[in-house]
Amino acid sequence: MKKFYLVCLTVLSFGISAEVSSERLAEINSSVNSMSVNELQDRKAYLINEQAQLLKTAQSTQSPSNVKSISNRLDEIRAELSSIQKALIAMIGIAAINSLTDDGYSDTVPPVITINGSNPATVELGSVYNDAGATAMDAFHGTTSVTTSGDSNVDTSSIGSFIVTYTATDLSGNTATATRVVNVVDTTAPVVTVTGDNPVTVELGDTYTDAGATSTDLSASYTVVTTGTVDTDTVGEYILTYTSTDSSGNVGTATRTVNVVDTTAPVVTVTGDNPATTELGDDYTDAGATATDLSGDIDVVTTGTVDTDTVGEYTLTYTATDASENAGTATRTVNVTDTVKPVFTSSSTFIVDENVSEVGTVTATDLDTITFTIGATTGPAIQGSSGSPQLQITSDGVLSFDQAPDYDVQVPDVQLYTAGDAFNTVTKTTRTLSGYETGATMDFTATVTATDASGNATTHILPFK
Repeated sequence: MKKFYLVCLTVLSFGISAEVSSERLAEINSSVNSMSVNELQDRKAYLINEQAQLLKTAQSTQSPSNVKSISNRLDEIRAELSSIQKALIAMIGIAAINSLTDDGYSDTVPPVITINGSNPATVELGSVYNDAGATAMDAFHGTTSVTTSGDSNVDTSSIGSFIVTYTATDLSGNTATATRVVNVVDTTAPVVTVTGDNPVTVELGDTYTDAGATSTDLSASYTVVTTGTVDTDTVGEYILTYTSTDSSGNVGTATRTVNVVDTTAPVVTVTGDNPATTELGDDYTDAGATATDLSGDIDVVTTGTVDTDTVGEYTLTYTATDASENAGTATRTVNVTDTVKPVFTSSSTFIVDENVSEVGTVTATDLDTITFTIGATTGPAIQGSSGSPQLQITSDGVLSFDQAPDYDVQVPDVQLYTAGDAFNTVTKTTRTLSGYETGATMDFTATVTATDASGNATTHILPFK
């Protein structure tokens, strides 16, 4: 019976590693730990016998499901035998176990290797691989050292599968091996870095040239694909997306925000003359202004007034505000001027009574204020109470002598001046007066000028009798 056990254990140890759930292992260990030495030995013999039967059945069946079922059960048997071996060593020691199996047969059973951690194992590209190792238990010699080979050949800078081999040799020279598959995988997306400003601002109507993006990845260098558009003819926020895909299908992305803004004020152009001139009293019709802006058509608002009843300089302001609240302005200067001379409207001849200083009032029309002045007076010499009276006029046009004239005292050879039509000509005549005549008359003229506030002047020669 011992010989059969050794043969079966040998078959079990070659290349078979336990794939038993942690829950099932916990159940096995709990059951084994509750057994006595005799119970452990009986259980071991039973399991070895079951294992032999399963191996025999596995050689004759072609059913995949049966093979899988047998394989799972063999994994459990191996795990339980390992647990029994550990329990026996803990209870009675290795020497006692050897005495239990020492019946003259040599030890040909290799150790049982248990791989720690996952198998296959997965490690990320570019990271450091630390192997979890393995342990070995020998049926006759207990814990056995394990050597590892191939772990240094796991190249984490390259995607692929690598093999790590574990070897355990007992004191009788029996050797067992087990392997772990280490898969180096790439699950990390490329890192996409946006070049230049982000966000970036571009003026409405300008040309936008994108600075692009770069991609870095542990596996290689990859192209960056840009999606999205920027309409520089329309104010708004635009998103450009940069995408890079590595050979493992990992996708890295980054985005840039492009703000199309309008900070340029509309251009306002004044229509017509600038400065413009209009006559005092005329109607002024403004020619307005136009505006151009990249955002589209916009209205022009005019502010300011022109008072054509008052001479002066006036300013009209034209304002155009676009959708982004940028305001453009322009101005026009309007000069209200007075170039029309005053027009006399008073009597063509003034009658002055003797010994009366008041003469009358000269009148004229003009759109602005008129100031009257008087120039030279011509005619016969006359006497007043204290000498020769002088004709004078106020700024409002009121004529008077500074003293009342005496017509009875006259000088011979008087030069007489008669005003022609519309006061445009003056006729000179000469006559001789003798002595003192009762009821005598005297004819003389005076030059009167009407000047408005703009300096426009009209001069008339007014006759007096």
